[in-house]
Amino acid sequence: MNEKEWIKYLKKYLYEKKPVFKSTNEDCGVIKISKTKYLLLTTDALVENIHFKFDYTSYFDLGAKLAASNLSDIAAMGGEPKWALLTLGSPSPINPYWIDPLMEGLVSTLKKYGAYLIGGDTVKSSTFFINLTLIGETKNPILRKGAIPGDLIFVSKPLGESAAFLRLIKTFNLKEIPQNIKKAHLTPEPEIILGKELSKKKLATSMIDISDGLLLDLWRICEENEVGAELYQEKIPIGKGATFEEALSGGEDYALLFTVSSQNLYEIPKLTKKLKKEIFNIGKIITEKKLFLIDKNQKKEIKPLGFDHFKKGA
Repeated sequence: MNEKEWIKYLKKYLYEKKPVFKSTNEDCGVIKISKTKYLLLTTDALVENIHFKFDYTSYFDLGAKLAASNLSDIAAMGGEPKWALLTLGSPSPINPYWIDPLMEGLVSTLKKYGAYLIGGDTVKSSTFFINLTLIGETKNPILRKGAIPGDLIFVSKPLGESAAFLRLIKTFNLKEIPQNIKKAHLTPEPEIILGKELSKKKLATSMIDISDGLLLDLWRICEENEVGAELYQEKIPIGKGATFEEALSGGEDYALLFTVSSQNLYEIPKLTKKLKKEIFNIGKIITEKKLFLIDKNQKKEIKPLGFDHFKKGA
């Protein structure tokens, strides 16, 4: 099975009855506690030589990135992060020289966004890995489902810098790589504040975080809503030092990708002014169940390429 087939297979085992509000095809599991309170639950792992290498990753940065990848899932649901559980697997005994900076990176990043570590587990493992489970809350969870034809597509930051890091580290040492590219890959910033604002204003009709690439994650929204999308090539924000292909399908951008009704378009300038950040309108949702890239007067269908753990060569 590839990753898509695995997720489809897993659906038959997932519980989705009250109080579970949503458990399939989302960044978080959603449990309805009351009329105005939903719990958000997510989990993510980083495995040595799959997600990172110690050749270029410090233990502090590793802890920070684990926190950020989980925080980004909470952001994608419009949530407030709260409590976390850590699982650590190591082939060698735990040593203060590496566990101290790892924990400092993890806990300081969680605390920055109002979340705290409350427990976990430790195991001996043939491969070094860390896994975090994060619990959040929201009054209004933003799901992937909700986009309709005519909705506009937005992304919250320039794309492709994280993927550019993996390209550049093959030929340059860490000190030679531009700071913006190092930061994008090693210590990404989750869009918690933007996610909460979109939830509070009930502005986004659907949302996902970009972890596997713009095209693949956009296609997940499209499939959930049985729609398609048009992207405008000149409007896709490409990170400094990244290629257009990396912006389309590189992955690990941890940007928010969301849709907004054309009737609420006037709210976007207000939001950008309040948050003092740029938000990019890159396309629109269409009826035809395909992805199209529009470059000037040319319109061509594109495949939803992105990262798949179980794809050959991934």
